[in-house]
Amino acid sequence: MEMENNETQYFEVHLPEYEQIINDELDDIINSYDRFKQTINEQKENPQNNLLIEQINQWETNSIEIIQKKAKDCRDIVIKSSQTFINDIENKFNDLNEKIKEIHQESELNETNLNYLKNQLIEMTEELNNPPNISIQKDTQSFINEISVISSKKPKFNKWKQTAITAAGGNRRGQKLNLVNYPFGIFIDKKKNVFIADSHNHRVVEWKCNAKEGQIIAGGNGKGNQLDQLNRPTDVIYDQQNDSTIIADY
Repeated sequence: MEMENNETQYFEVHLPEYEQIINDELDDIINSYDRFKQTINEQKENPQNNLLIEQINQWETNSIEIIQKKAKDCRDIVIKSSQTFINDIENKFNDLNEKIKEIHQESELNETNLNYLKNQLIEMTEELNNPPNISIQKDTQSFINEISVISSKKPKFNKWKQTAITAAGGNRRGQKLNLVNYPFGIFIDKKKNVFIADSHNHRVVEWKCNAKEGQIIAGGNGKGNQLDQLNRPTDVIYDQQNDSTIIADY
């Protein structure tokens, strides 16, 4: 009796402490739940705040920088080539201009000099109108590291609906045309007709689509190796193009 009183007093004294511990743990769970819910909402509102997205953005930035640098290098080559071409022609023109001044000052103007000046001007004009052939050559090898996203999480597929129907047999084993006995291989043609290697009946039967019984197309004359017999056929294929049946038996 005294022990029971002690236990009762113990629980009465420590029950509030226990209730407080339980309440504290419940508060922790509620806080964790709230934080988890907040995290979900943040990810829904800001799908860009993702480490993979950041990596993709960085790849995009790096790729743009590479492309811009490549484009700048190509532009510089084109501009430099054009400037060199123009400068060469301009130098030739200046030389010719000095030659004209020299001829004029020395009063050496004659038909030979005139033809020379005229030909030089024609050559420079043709050269100016026919600049060097500069073209862009595309490189088949990419200079940018391509990336792709691979997800290791397999998608969930809904379980297929089990709505099967019996296409042939289903009436126990036997030799009648609505029965089969240890059917092995089957073949279904484009018209949904089913060809069955009816092994223990030593025959091949064809079941038309939605038919109640099959019809024998090979064997059916007992077990044997004669041309009108089969020995436990295991597989069948119907060649619709040549209207022939290929059968595997023992």
